[in-house]
Amino acid sequence: MNFFEKFNIDLNKLDFFQKIIVANIVVFIIYRLTFLFKFQNEFISYFSLESDFLNKPWSIITYSFIHQGLFELIFMIILLVFSTNSIANLLGQKITINLFFYGIFFGGFIYILLGSPGQLIGASAGISSLLFFLLLLSPNLGVRIFRFTIEFKYIMAFIFFTDFLKLVSPGQFGVYSHLGGYLVGIFYYYSLYGLPKTTRKKKKTPKKYQRDNNQTRVDIILDKISKSGYDSLSKEEKEYLFKQGGNK
Repeated sequence: MNFFEKFNIDLNKLDFFQKIIVANIVVFIIYRLTFLFKFQNEFISYFSLESDFLNKPWSIITYSFIHQGLFELIFMIILLVFSTNSIANLLGQKITINLFFYGIFFGGFIYILLGSPGQLIGASAGISSLLFFLLLLSPNLGVRIFRFTIEFKYIMAFIFFTDFLKLVSPGQFGVYSHLGGYLVGIFYYYSLYGLPKTTRKKKKTPKKYQRDNNQTRVDIILDKISKSGYDSLSKEEKEYLFKQGGNK
């Protein structure tokens, strides 16, 4: 009996992102086991993304499957399930797969481009891509948190705020990959739906202004007739009303 049979997991029945979650859990377990054999540093170094990634090009993808903390892993799974299900229900799973992996790749690229020191691990760049795309797609989406329903745009505002704090804090280089993910989400959304069109209010032509002014004056005269009768009109008003009636 293998690992998956023991936990009654049929991989053939899992969708793509369920398999991604299983892969992340398996890698996390393997990583924790490396502590017993004291080669956790070698394990991280082999799969994490670093400035010399050309020596291990696979790391531009594999870095996203490593999570050191249990809370970090659980939080990633929650966001991944929420964002992929929300987008896939509207647009299908292919788009979610593209967003996730493009976000991982470009997030890693931005991390390296900005000359970030150290090692990058975690799937937050792919998650950031999915979340920003969903924000543009459905900002008012209701998210149920315990007994409360919060619009998604407010949750994203909190996430942006925490990322901003990381940007201005020393040593928080991993947030650079989030920026890459956000850029992917923006680009992918507008590549599908196009840039927002600016509608300019057309100026009224003098002819249109004249027509509006004429109608306003006619309305005033008719209102006067309804209140005081036709005989209350001045000669000028009667002539004007007659003239406007003849123009129609």
